[in-house]
Amino acid sequence: MGLQYYIVDVETNGLNVGYHEINEISIIRCEDRVQLTEFIRSDYPERSSLDALAITKKTLFDLKQGNSKETVINKILNFLNEDKLSAAHRCFVGHNVSFDRRFIHTLFEEQNKKCEADLWLDTLSMIKEFIKQSDPITLNITKTATGRISKTLHASCDMAGIKKKDGAHASKVDTQNTYLLWKKLMDIGIDHLPYIKTFIHQIKEDDRKNIDDLNMDDIF
Repeated sequence: MGLQYYIVDVETNGLNVGYHEINEISIIRCEDRVQLTEFIRSDYPERSSLDALAITKKTLFDLKQGNSKETVINKILNFLNEDKLSAAHRCFVGHNVSFDRRFIHTLFEEQNKKCEADLWLDTLSMIKEFIKQSDPITLNITKTATGRISKTLHASCDMAGIKKKDGAHASKVDTQNTYLLWKKLMDIGIDHLPYIKTFIHQIKEDDRKNIDDLNMDDIF
């Protein structure tokens, strides 16, 4: 039995897992490119980071809209169960996916539910492998203020020669662009299997920390 790949992206009102919340989530089932996008009503909009609101172009009023967390989780589980597979055969794919994973696991745990995908693949790891295998002269490189090669989703799409959809920091569009990036890297033969990691949904204390250990250049 093979793997079912799902592209996933979330938008949040801050970076602290367990304090800030997901306000958008979008998932694409790669097999048939069916997409589920949900806006999630925030329980604590007043906790929002002003920087996060500015990046996602949301107001506190916006965060009070959408479906309840319980409703969204049930929709996600119903969507996943359409493939009739177990969690062990589902792989969630995202760009800097550890960010998404921590928030998704916390969202599900708040409702006493298990996230029914045990495998996670980061397209950030795949683009790093792509850079290693490419002639730097041919790459369309964007650099950060510190001089590093930018590996944000949009910069990665540019390096891979992908025509991006407009609308950064909206989960529906970011998921579509991540799908295009994943598909291109798979098609050109980037070996993704070494980068698939298992994270069975068991929230640990160190998953509920500030994500300062991540490189923010790769998120924004």
